[in-house]
Amino acid sequence: MVGERSILHLNVADFAVAVERTADPGLRGRPVVVAPPGSPRARVYDMSEEAFRAGVRKGMPLARALRLCRYARLLPPRPGLYRRAMAALARRALRYTPLVEAEEASGHLYLDLTGTGRLWGPPRDVARRLYREVRTELGLDPIWTLAANKLVAKAASRLVKPLGELLVPPPDAGRGANLADCAPGRT
Repeated sequence: MVGERSILHLNVADFAVAVERTADPGLRGRPVVVAPPGSPRARVYDMSEEAFRAGVRKGMPLARALRLCRYARLLPPRPGLYRRAMAALARRALRYTPLVEAEEASGHLYLDLTGTGRLWGPPRDVARRLYREVRTELGLDPIWTLAANKLVAKAASRLVKPLGELLVPPPDAGRGANLADCAPGRT
């Protein structure tokens, strides 16, 4: 429909860990904690899904995290590497729209795909195409959500984390979007 906003939220869950696993595939499937080692006040910068399930959380004192998840592989943060990976992610997104907003080195991108349909096809197709490109070219496995605004797209990403996709239909006149109307799936 003409005039409907289409905001794509692309999210690489546990971004620092995902980038580290791309650099070292031996880390896949293992609990990983990214934090500055050797500091008495060190805090968890990021953690893998496996470490999360063991109780580790971002911002948690490192000593406590390592008690909760004894077999976690501890890696020092490499912000430069994460910024380069984020820039590569943004470059792929810029192929489809100049309206890209990136949260610095967090793995979150917002693309305004409103009005790009004649050039690239429906926003859902763009989302799937970009997903495949990021997966094959960068080795990252993002989730994506498509909604009428950033807030709804971001909230929807919480429903499908750590893997998946979700299309939130635009609200009808006088009626808000209902989760039963959403189309979850996996590409």
